[in-house]
Amino acid sequence: MGGKRCTYYTRGRCTRTVSPEQSAAVRCHLLEARRAVGAATLDRLDRLKKLADPGDREVARRHVIQKNLNEITKLSCPRYVPREGRGPVCQHQHLVSCLLLLPRCTQRCEHFMARREYKAIDQGGT
Repeated sequence: MGGKRCTYYTRGRCTRTVSPEQSAAVRCHLLEARRAVGAATLDRLDRLKKLADPGDREVARRHVIQKNLNEITKLSCPRYVPREGRGPVCQHQHLVSCLLLLPRCTQRCEHFMARREYKAIDQGGT
């Protein structure tokens, strides 16, 4: 059974993970770092609601957003290759995983699951 016929096959890699530990090990590091910065920013912005003065809140909000932008621009990945025309997405990103961290497909394994073939539905009214 060829790997290309398997549901888990993507660009020469097996996307099936068998444990939470393996899933964590293959996560896209850049995506995870961006999420962490975003979560910290949301937490900071939420804490600003405690400021009584609206002017102080606005100054603090701008500071938090600028800090977020500075942190985001510092993040990088040596393997990052942008997908053309799709924003800040790496061509190695598969959902939340990095394809380069996933194991190479050996073309035959115990987890093989045949890829479904979808037929086009005739919508001509027949």
